[in-house]
Formats: sequence, structure tokens, C-alpha cells
Amino acid sequence: MEPIKQVPMLRNLLVLIIVISLFISLIFIFRIPILRAAGNYLIEEDSLQRADAIFVLSGDPYDRGLQAKILFNEGFAPVIVATGENISHNLKALGIAYAESDLTRHYLLNNGVDSAAVVVVRKGTSTLQEAGVILDYAKENNLDKIIVVSTHFHTKRIHKYFHPVFEKENIELIVRGAPSSLYDEEEWWKMEDGLIMVNNEYVKLVYYCVSY
Repeated sequence: MEPIKQVPMLRNLLVLIIVISLFISLIFIFRIPILRAAGNYLIEEDSLQRADAIFVLSGDPYDRGLQAKILFNEGFAPVIVATGENISHNLKALGIAYAESDLTRHYLLNNGVDSAAVVVVRKGTSTLQEAGVILDYAKENNLDKIIVVSTHFHTKRIHKYFHPVFEKENIELIVRGAPSSLYDEEEWWKMEDGLIMVNNEYVKLVYYCVSY
């Protein structure tokens, strides 16, 4: 009787192995569309409209500064506000106390934006803190509509957590993303910077959902 009982068990085990193998094979075959979709999920932008100011979040003075400059030159706002108080460890090693907002301003001025059109707010060490900093600035300066610029793969999280904050104060928020110069967003998994960015964003999305 014992061998007879083992036959269905072996058959079920074999079916399970085949199903798992097929599943893994399908993932491998469609890995590129799956990975691309994983990156695209993190991108959520609003339609561009003329606003009272462009805010550049800290974290990437070059790419985000470039996108802000493009929007400014196209006439979408008369002023650019750079936020963020964190100082890069590389700059600390050189003894340079430049906050990320200062670096954004430095990039903008070096690339033709008039200093009168650039404001630095050296506050905010995280995305949520910068949301509060930007909200305070917008209220103090009677801004009705603003553009917030960050990295493309960062826009999903900004959209989710910034919009409710600003809607309560009747301030229209337009979230826009900056393309990365460190990796191809259509093939982000091929570069270490892309892998780190996407991985970090998914971890932070989970963390924010649990914590806030």
C-alpha cells in the first residue's frame, strides 16, 4: 500500500515543479517589459501649466536644476526656488559647507538663469520635510499655483504625499520629473545608479505607506 500512496504525492510534486518552472521561464522571457513597467510605475506627472514658481527638490542639483531651467526659459514661472539643507559628504570632506539648495542655485546661475530669479531656502532634509517647507513658502508669498521638480522615478511618491498637503490649502500643485543623466530610464536595470534609484523608491513607498 505504501508505494501506491506515494504515486499521487510524486505526481503532485511533479506538477508543482512544472508550474514553478513555467512561471520562472515566463518571467525570464518577459523580464524586459516587466522591469520597464516597474520603472514606469514610479513616474506620475501633472500637465504643465504656467505657475507662480518652480520649486526644485534637493537630491540632484544637476538633473533637477536643468529641468527647472528649461521650464523657466519656456516661461512656465518667473522664479525658481531651490530647497534642501543637506550637505554632501563629498563636500564636507573638502570643507565646503554648500547645502544642496546652494548647489542647485550654483548650477542655475552658471547656466544663464538671472540671480534675481533664483531663491534659496536652506531647509528640509527629506521629501516630507520639503513638502512642509514649500507649503510654508507658498503661503507666505501668496502663491496659488506651483511646479515641483524632482527626478522622474521620484514623482510617484511626491504625487502621493504632496498633493493632499497642498489641496488642503487650495494651492494647485504641478509635479514634473527630470530625466536622469546617470542611466537610461527605459533600461534602468543596466546601470547601478538606476538599480539603486528604483530599489530605493520602492522601499520608500512601502515605508511611507506603513509610517504615514
